[in-house]
Amino acid sequence: MVDYDFTSRVRGFGRVVLALTLDRKRMAERVVVGKGDEVRRCLEGGDGDVCYDKTRPLGSLLLHFESDKDGDWNKNGMLLRESYAKAMPFELERWKAAAPVSDYLRGKYDSGEPSAMFAAIRTWEDYLNCFNMNHGADMLTDKLSMLYKPFQVYSDYTPWREEAATALSVALRDGESSVELWYPVAKRPFETVVAVSSFLPLVAYYTHKVNEWGYVYQSCKVCGADFLARSRHYELCSDDCRKVQAVAAKREFDERAKGDRLEQLDEAAYYYWYNRLRKLRKGKAANPERAAAFKAAFDAFRKEAVRRKGEVKRGDMKFSDFADWLVVQQGEADRLMGEEKPEMDAHQI
Repeated sequence: MVDYDFTSRVRGFGRVVLALTLDRKRMAERVVVGKGDEVRRCLEGGDGDVCYDKTRPLGSLLLHFESDKDGDWNKNGMLLRESYAKAMPFELERWKAAAPVSDYLRGKYDSGEPSAMFAAIRTWEDYLNCFNMNHGADMLTDKLSMLYKPFQVYSDYTPWREEAATALSVALRDGESSVELWYPVAKRPFETVVAVSSFLPLVAYYTHKVNEWGYVYQSCKVCGADFLARSRHYELCSDDCRKVQAVAAKREFDERAKGDRLEQLDEAAYYYWYNRLRKLRKGKAANPERAAAFKAAFDAFRKEAVRRKGEVKRGDMKFSDFADWLVVQQGEADRLMGEEKPEMDAHQI
C-alpha cells in the first residue's frame, strides 16, 4: 500500500478514484482507492500501488460511511479556500493557513475508512489543482461541496432507511448523477462502479443493488452490530458471533441439566447399561448371544424409563420411587452381565 503526503505542495496523484465491486455469491464487497490506472491494474490481478484495497462483508461501505454532523469537512474546505487569498504577497502564508487542514485530512486518512480516505485525498488534490485555475476559489468550493454532500445526508439519516435513499436521490444534480462502470474482463470478473468526483451515484448504485437482491439490514443478537443479511432469518453477523452463541447455548444447557437431578439420574442409568452392552459386543469379553439378550432388556428398560420419567415430571410419581427403580434396574443389568454387585442406594448411581 502507498501512503499519501498531505503536506505536498505539488499535485502527485492526478486522477484518484474509489472503485467498488459487489460479490453477491460470497456476500462481500471490495473497495480500492488510489490512482485510476493503479486501481484498474490492482482489480485485474496485478500489483497496483494503491492506498486502500480490502474485501469486507457486503454492506460495510454503507454501514460505515463517513458522516459529518458538525460540518467539519465543510469548515476545513472553507479554510483551504481562504488560504488562496493569503498567497499574495507571501506564498508562505498560504501554506501556514492550510496546515491545520492538512492535519485534519491526515487524521481522516488514518481512520482506515475508505470513504473518508478517498475524500481526504481528493480534497488535497483539488486544493493543489484549483489554485492554478481561473476562479480557483469558487471552483474548489463547488468541487468540495459536491464531494462532502453525502456526509451530511448520512448524518441526518440511517443509511439504509428509505428516507436516506430519497434524500440522496434528491441531492443528486445532473453533473453528479453519472458514474463510471467498468465491465468485467478476463482478469476482472466483477462489474466495478467507480466514484471520481462524487460519492452520490456510487451510493445510489449500491442501494439499488441491495434492494434489487431483496437483502435486509439486521442487528446482530450477540454483538449488536448492524449487518446486511439475505433475509430476516439471519440474526448473527459473523462466524465469531455464531461461535459465541453456540458456547453460550451449551453453557446454558449444561447449567440447566446440572440442576436437574432427574435428568442426571436417567443419564447415569442409561450409560450404565450402554457401557455394559459395549463390553458384550466388543473386546475380549464379547459374547454375541448374551449381547442380543442384553440389548432386548436394554430397550425395554429405556422405554419404561422414559414412561416413568414422564410421570415424575407430571407429578404422578415421586422422584425417590423413580430413583429406587433405577437402582433395581442397575442390578438387573449386572445380573445379565453375570456380575454380582453389593446392593446400592439410589444416591450412589
